[in-house]
Amino acid sequence: MKSPHLLVIVAFAYCVLAFTGCTTSSGIMAASGGTYTITKSGQTGFTPLGSLRKDAYEEARKFAASKGMEAEVIAVNEVPTGFARWPQVDLRFRLVSPAARQSGEKAPALTIGSKASHDAMGNPTEAETTVVVSKEVDFYAELKKLGELKEKGLLTDEEFQKEKKRLLDGRDK
Repeated sequence: MKSPHLLVIVAFAYCVLAFTGCTTSSGIMAASGGTYTITKSGQTGFTPLGSLRKDAYEEARKFAASKGMEAEVIAVNEVPTGFARWPQVDLRFRLVSPAARQSGEKAPALTIGSKASHDAMGNPTEAETTVVVSKEVDFYAELKKLGELKEKGLLTDEEFQKEKKRLLDGRDK
């Protein structure tokens, strides 16, 4: 005759393993501005966020490796378990070359803005999304280059002042 305690322990262990291992994935989806996103969701409230996060990072890493690139994480949004909601992790990333990563080169800054118009009833009539990619500028290095060009006679004083003003005006934006 089997022990009833053993059956309870085995049933409990089976339930714990079944509930904690259940997750779904959106797969890798292309997003705007050369970015990608992946969403991992738990099927129960017992799925740990850490497990979802680890799986999302690993899937992004494998995807990037399949393209000969590395994944650079842009944003992570985590939704913890709560009343009537399962845990979820959204990971947004972009692909960067291993050489750029090793050289410490910064990826371009990404700015996303959106505008929407609505009619009198509140219904959307049109929407516009703008993505601006701007290169990070080392102002000291750029000023130094301008100075060197002026010293070599490749820039006139007037051209130097104009370029210097353009560079410094762009810094405040």
